[in-house]
Amino acid sequence: MIAILRQYALVLWAIVSRPWTLLMLGLGLLYVGPFLGAWLGGRAVPDNAMTPVPVVETPSGLGSEELRKIALQGRLDRVTEYRTWPDHVEEQILVLHDGRIGSLGNGGRAGGWHNLDQLPALEKLWMSPPDMLSEEGWQRIGDHTALEVLSLPNVSSPNSETLNRFPMLARAALERLPRLRQLDLRGTGGSFDLLLPPLPKIEVLAIGWGRLEENLRTLADGSPRLRVLAIQTWFDIGFTPGMIESLKRMPNLRSVYVAGAYQAADEPAMTRQVNELHLALPGVAVHPGTYRSSRVWTSFFATLIGGYLPFVFWFQSSLLLSMALGWMLPRRLAPHLFWSMAVSTACGGIIVGVLRDCDVAWMPALTLALFSTMGTAGGVFGDVDGITGRISSTLQRVELISSLAAAATALLAPWYVDRWLSGGMPRFAAMTLVAVIAASVWKLARQARLHRIITNLQLAAPPGLVIDATQGTQPTQQAGSFANRALKQAERGVDRQLSRPVPNSYPEKLRRSQPRFQIMQTAATTFIAMVTVFLCFPLVGRWGGLRSPPLSQSLPWVIAAFAWQACVMAIAQTALLWGQRRESLVIDFLRPVSRTGYWQGLRKAIALDLVFPAVLGAACLGLSVGMSASGGPWAWGVAAILLVGTFALTHAMILLLAVTRWPLVVGTLLVVLLVAAGIGIVIALSQVLSVSKPADLFMALLAAGAVLAVGLGIRIGVLWRLEEREIG
Repeated sequence: MIAILRQYALVLWAIVSRPWTLLMLGLGLLYVGPFLGAWLGGRAVPDNAMTPVPVVETPSGLGSEELRKIALQGRLDRVTEYRTWPDHVEEQILVLHDGRIGSLGNGGRAGGWHNLDQLPALEKLWMSPPDMLSEEGWQRIGDHTALEVLSLPNVSSPNSETLNRFPMLARAALERLPRLRQLDLRGTGGSFDLLLPPLPKIEVLAIGWGRLEENLRTLADGSPRLRVLAIQTWFDIGFTPGMIESLKRMPNLRSVYVAGAYQAADEPAMTRQVNELHLALPGVAVHPGTYRSSRVWTSFFATLIGGYLPFVFWFQSSLLLSMALGWMLPRRLAPHLFWSMAVSTACGGIIVGVLRDCDVAWMPALTLALFSTMGTAGGVFGDVDGITGRISSTLQRVELISSLAAAATALLAPWYVDRWLSGGMPRFAAMTLVAVIAASVWKLARQARLHRIITNLQLAAPPGLVIDATQGTQPTQQAGSFANRALKQAERGVDRQLSRPVPNSYPEKLRRSQPRFQIMQTAATTFIAMVTVFLCFPLVGRWGGLRSPPLSQSLPWVIAAFAWQACVMAIAQTALLWGQRRESLVIDFLRPVSRTGYWQGLRKAIALDLVFPAVLGAACLGLSVGMSASGGPWAWGVAAILLVGTFALTHAMILLLAVTRWPLVVGTLLVVLLVAAGIGIVIALSQVLSVSKPADLFMALLAAGAVLAVGLGIRIGVLWRLEEREIG
């Protein structure tokens, strides 16, 4: 027993004592520590507020600046949709303020509802609190007979007289809108006593519980196109036989949303109402009408953060098998699997506890915990040939696609994810849990045989985790494998560099063997992928009942996001290329050049390779500041300070990575510092570009100054007496 314990302790020390592991665990404390502390202190449980499911078409994103340009060009008669922006009243041309629409160019001061007549072609109108509807407002809305979408959730009236006359005013206005296809009156002030008029073309409707039986009867008799109905109910309301009979007489009804919960305590009552209608309407999909967005995002971040420590242990346990100690491990006890499983079990238990505190059902909680902690277990890309290798590679691709699909669903349709989290989809939850268990069992089986896989492939490192020339040149590599393609691409880059004429300057001689073309290729591929995904958003949005803004409106933001991603990838590839040139730099050190000339040439060579990432970073910051309405001279100054500090840090760390004797430590430290610099960039820019609050120049300059001070400090420390040092 003592020998076994010593063996387990030896394996644990071999896993944890690696510099990479220590740095990754230290970095993980920045993410896992605060979240775990907040949960243990009872502060991580999200709020209990429920959010209505958006059934009516959402605005496409016509901003105030674009609307201002249209008005200055005299083309307001062509505007077909308008959304009020209560949080940005001063930027609007036509703004609802105290029940009236602001006059043209009045800076948000009260004007008259008659200015709505400047939009004669209006087809879609969205209003939201604190907007208010006066009697004149209802009349003006009724005058726009071309309206097809009208959304008025929680919009009240400016006085009690208008509130009392709401049923008559609203009915009169709706009767004059023959083309109305979508209408949202949930929570609209005074709508409890509203008796709906016949709406022959209505397709999507959201109403309250006032006079519900009469309204359902009217819809069944005069609205044959109705396909989506959202009903705002109360926790103690019941559906009468007359209501159910009216719902059955709607020929095209496909979905019903029952919003009977406004706090988490009301969810059981809403579930009862949903089940009642589900049994009464077998051919109609009945769903909850409200969801907890905080539960969705807490589950997302708990799953993401909870998988960090298991990833470190699974990764390091696989690397352990490539060490001399790996060949002395017993095959039955498998201590390299024991410690990873122990960490996964502990983190999985914490994830389940956090999710259960958020009222997540048991099966989804177990599924997320198991998927998060076992997602990196058995990461064997270059498995043995045959059916087992195909299963392993297919499994990882399926997991990646499933993760991206789940993240996209949480972003575009969080109510669907919340339905699964709350236990409203038991069959799907059971199937998902079974699939995750099967994938985890397969991974454990492959991880237990990883030492045999390494022996069969004649490799010195676990496949799929470390791809280098040793793996790529093995005869067992498949012709179409990822390692083979990556190796051939790198060889083509080297051949292309060697075919160029011999450069005259010494820095260019040092850079000659760098296959920099793949950096450009990666950046171009990233841009094409991001634009393609953005073009697919409208298709996904229509499936989820949403609308995405046109490409012309959001293309600058897409370019800014692409520039940021491409900048990060270019820095990573530049650091990787110089890190791989350590042995060749030792030979270059023996060239007939002075020691000072060598170090200056090396510094200049790395600086030249960072020109392309610096241009991408400057483009990202410039677009972000230029497109922001609150950007000013201070914002440009902060962006310049951030850019200088970040690339001073990057240049010094890549130089140190190329000559140090501890490349793993320096490389990990480079990642940590770049992540910290990214956090500083976000903090600084958020303070000077925020539109919801005044700019905090002190905090912005403090964050930007910290990035600059760290970058210059590290650069001074690395370059201090550099000419007197040897390589390594």
